[in-house]
Amino acid sequence: MSSQAVFQSVKHYPYLISKFADPFFGIVIGVASYYAYERRVGRDEGHSLNELVLKKLNRLGYL
Repeated sequence: MSSQAVFQSVKHYPYLISKFADPFFGIVIGVASYYAYERRVGRDEGHSLNELVLKKLNRLGYL
């Protein structure tokens, strides 16, 4: 199969899930990957992703 034929088949399906779900899916995968990395490597007390998000939400008045 030539590279042009492969490109034509990929061009036919421009979205993995849908136009609106692909960005959401990408963000979810990125956050989950960072969370897994953080759990494996570890962080100083008060600087984990969960603690930083909670601080930000408290500062904005959502919690």
